[in-house]
Amino acid sequence: MGSSRFKQLKEATGLQKALLSNRLLRLIDNQILRKVLPADGQKHLEYRLTEKGVDLFQTVMSLYVWERQWGSSESRRNLELKHETCGAPLIPQPVCATCKEIVTLKDISFVEGPGLGWMPASYSRRRNQVSFSSDKPSLLRGSVEILGDRWSALIMRAIFTEMRRFDQIEADTGASPAIVTDRLKSLVDNDVLRATPYQHNPLRNEYFLTKKGFDYYFVIMMLMLWGDKYYGAEEGPPVVLTHVSCGNELTPQMTCNGCHEALLPQTVSIQPLNN
Repeated sequence: MGSSRFKQLKEATGLQKALLSNRLLRLIDNQILRKVLPADGQKHLEYRLTEKGVDLFQTVMSLYVWERQWGSSESRRNLELKHETCGAPLIPQPVCATCKEIVTLKDISFVEGPGLGWMPASYSRRRNQVSFSSDKPSLLRGSVEILGDRWSALIMRAIFTEMRRFDQIEADTGASPAIVTDRLKSLVDNDVLRATPYQHNPLRNEYFLTKKGFDYYFVIMMLMLWGDKYYGAEEGPPVVLTHVSCGNELTPQMTCNGCHEALLPQTVSIQPLNN
C-alpha cells in the first residue's frame, strides 16, 4: 500500500535488513514480486506485485478484519484503512461474488473436491516465526506474530475441516509430533484454540476453536483458494466451498462496507486515525 523500495519496506515492516532481504528474494523466486526500474529514473529498484501477488490482496484484507477485532498492538489502533474510491474509512466485508450477499461462516458448506489427495505435502520443517524490532504502527502485527508460522496455519486449516485430535492433525499437516505439540501449545496459549480432554490416562485432548480462532476462518479460506489457483492439482481443488444461501460454488470477494465496491490494492490506503 505505497511502499515499494527496500528502505520504505524496512521502515514499514520493522524487519531486520537481512530478514527482509531474504523474504523479498523468496517472494521474487515464487513470482509474487518482481523488481522494476522506477519511473523517476532513480537507481534503486522497486518491488512490484505480480498478478499472483495481487491475488493475495483478498487474504491481506481478511487479515486486517481479524486484526481489527483481535489484534493486541496499541499502535495498530492509531491506523485505519481508507477506500479511495468512495473516500470513506474502510472495514472490508466478505461477500459472495455470485449473489453479492455478505458471507458468514454459517453460510458456507464444504465437500471433498476432485483434487483431494493429488497434492503431496512438501513443507520445510524450519520454524518461520516473524518478530518485529520496530515500534512503528503496524496493521497486521498481531496476526503475523501469532499465526504467521506456516505450521500454525496448516493446523488451523485442519481444525477448520473438523480434525480435532493430535493424530488427525499430524497426518493432515505432515508435521512432526514435536512441531504439532509446539504449535498447538502456542495456539492454546494465545487463546486461538482450547484443549478439551477426551481421555485422562494417558491425557489426550481434542482441540476446538475459540471465538478468536473461529473469526480466523476467512483468512484460511482466502489462502486456500489462492493456493488452489496457483498450486492446485490439475484434477481440481481438494475442497469445494458452497454458499448455502444462494446454492452456488463460493467465490468470496472483499468489498467496501460503505459503497460495496470490490476492493483493489490501488484503491485502498492506510492513514492515521483522526483523534
